[in-house]
Amino acid sequence: MSDEFVPGLRYRSRAQELWALIVESFAGWEERMNEASSSVGLSPVSAWALIQLDPDHAISQKELARRLKCNPSTVVDPTDRLEEGGLVLRKPNATDRRFNVLTVTPQGRRVRDELVGRLFEPPDALRRLPAADQARFRDAMLAAVSVGRDGARGSRSKAKPRSG
Repeated sequence: MSDEFVPGLRYRSRAQELWALIVESFAGWEERMNEASSSVGLSPVSAWALIQLDPDHAISQKELARRLKCNPSTVVDPTDRLEEGGLVLRKPNATDRRFNVLTVTPQGRRVRDELVGRLFEPPDALRRLPAADQARFRDAMLAAVSVGRDGARGSRSKAKPRSG
């Protein structure tokens, strides 16, 4: 990693250096998100909200807020935009009309698929890594992410690497 990313930073540990490399690797994410969301006529926030919706299962706005890691009132505006664009339907929950559920429309599914395709296409730097390095990196990241998820739930368990 070059000194240009964080001038003068001297790593206290390999973990700190690894974290800095991960952060540096996301340099193009914001630009990619802005371009992808703009191409489908959405703000980045509305695009990410659409991506977090499962096109095969309706979810509540509260569940969407949980997935977005934000306050439930924060999802109202992007949900309004998605509904106005014909990408989602918002209807009262059949079992508890106090809550709305969000359903992805056929048009919303097409837009979501386009966003997912553009946003999750791996950058050239990752595609150029040998397959064995990709597998090791994936397994290490799976373990790190799993520990973080399990830690948030109050338990620590080892991640099981995916085969292949």
